[in-house]
Amino acid sequence: MDPTIDDVRRFWDTLPLGVGFIPEDVGSAEWFREFDRVKANFGLLGVLETFAPATLRGKRVLDVGCGPGFWARHLIPMGADYEGIDVSPRSVELARRSLELSGQRGRIRTANAESLPFDAESFDAVISEGVIHHTPDTQACIDEIYRVLRPGGRAAVSVYFRPAVLRSPVLFALARRAMRTLGVLQTGRGREGMADATTAEAFVRMYDGADNPIGKAYSHAEFRQAFGRFSAVTSRRYFIPYVRGYVALPAPVRRLIARLGLMVVVVAHK
Repeated sequence: MDPTIDDVRRFWDTLPLGVGFIPEDVGSAEWFREFDRVKANFGLLGVLETFAPATLRGKRVLDVGCGPGFWARHLIPMGADYEGIDVSPRSVELARRSLELSGQRGRIRTANAESLPFDAESFDAVISEGVIHHTPDTQACIDEIYRVLRPGGRAAVSVYFRPAVLRSPVLFALARRAMRTLGVLQTGRGREGMADATTAEAFVRMYDGADNPIGKAYSHAEFRQAFGRFSAVTSRRYFIPYVRGYVALPAPVRRLIARLGLMVVVVAHK
């Protein structure tokens, strides 16, 4: 039986983003600070402004899949009128807790990205970073983003990228061997066994945890095609995982490497 949205909800309630690899006490001010540091300086290196340009000040912005609230903490101080949703009630609780700790105000609720609880043409911009590849009907999420955007509105949405190494069984086998030899392994959330995944699909699914029920990867062309109703669709790669060795490299070098990263972000206008 294929995984359902309830399976997705249960997984992210058990292991919200950041749990298992951010070393501080979950939900503490220190945990949120370290989460944001890793996110901004490594995961989003080179594309932070692609998702959230300064032009969002004063605009109504929807965060689809807010997780523990990184974009809430980033966008609200910028002056955006922020609204966040997540399918995981525990993630919503964490996001709200972080705003309480920082004295910020934002609207955050539990909701399904496949059926957004908003009127058509309600938002000037939508951000969804690394979320809709974890849901059964990814295209439904994209269609919902289109529906709630106002004419001329801007969407910045990212998913896992599917490079040649995930398309070729030979390259995939060589990559797994290299990961084991070089010790380039993700830790926490049961990911230590990623190099032993027997298929590329299982490997992708395990990016966020061994028990993650859904994880999909897309090429540039596949992801842009999914945004066919939008205009001026562009895409670029980013994101190198936070692993030993990589963190010691100078930021300019990491920024160059990230252009060959494991995620692809689409920027599209309605």
